[in-house]
Amino acid sequence: MESLSCKTTIREEMREIRDKLSPYRRVLASHEALKSLKKKTRKKKVVLSYSSFQSELCLNELNQWLSEHKTLVLPRVIDSHLSLFCVRDLSADLTMSSWGIAEPNPKNCEEVPAEKLDFALIPALAFDSSCYRLGYGKGFYDRLLSLCKAKFSTVGVGFREQLISCGLPVESHDQPLNSIALF
Repeated sequence: MESLSCKTTIREEMREIRDKLSPYRRVLASHEALKSLKKKTRKKKVVLSYSSFQSELCLNELNQWLSEHKTLVLPRVIDSHLSLFCVRDLSADLTMSSWGIAEPNPKNCEEVPAEKLDFALIPALAFDSSCYRLGYGKGFYDRLLSLCKAKFSTVGVGFREQLISCGLPVESHDQPLNSIALF
């Protein structure tokens, strides 16, 4: 129970820090991410990314590039898990979820099994140097990663300000990432 309240406090603090980043800082980080993540995904064929939510690092330009040059896969929340779909046209293949997240429309997009992924870009509210992440508390990405352990490379993506130096509280269901890329 103590870990849960600690996670709640960290979530609130990190959301506030992220929300207060200036527009200039956000644009700069998005451009850095585009350059760096294009290099990291260059030799990958099937890449899971995310549609930016609230004040998350914006990957719209990277997602556009991935949809044109690779197989871009984006998640959609279905029941209590993430289903993955190939997205070829960002303007035609996405619909807005009830949470305000652009998700693949299953009528337009082919579902992709997680085992087909080569690489995954994973968002969060906070990261630590041991490559653990703290998400929004629903466990969607932890469930996805636990099913596919070691089948593809995972990179936590966000702003440099999202790194927690003291380490995050870790529970048995929390899944570490292979690395983090903060901009």
